[in-house]
Amino acid sequence: MEIALTVTPEAEQALAQLSRDPKADYVRVSAAQSCGCGSVGYRMSWVDAKNEHDVSLERGGLTLIIDRDSQEHMEGCIIDYKSEDMREGFVITNPTATSGCGCGGH
Repeated sequence: MEIALTVTPEAEQALAQLSRDPKADYVRVSAAQSCGCGSVGYRMSWVDAKNEHDVSLERGGLTLIIDRDSQEHMEGCIIDYKSEDMREGFVITNPTATSGCGCGGH
């Protein structure tokens, strides 16, 4: 399976910088329900193993892997890297998501 996932030039550059001193073999990109309202939250983490049904993408010298349960939620997503004021890091958005969180909890 192939996933339509965009990695911005800023995120690609940040991944390339991380690839110089990797903390594990892979970077797992996952999506899961983040609260009771049904909104989806995204996460990136270092992992040493991948599963049989993971989709792999090479970006910035690193292998990003996406598990079977996250694949449908990652379709059309954009991985960006932002450095603003007191916050810096990867930001994953899905412009095809039909609605945001309505619970007011986050």
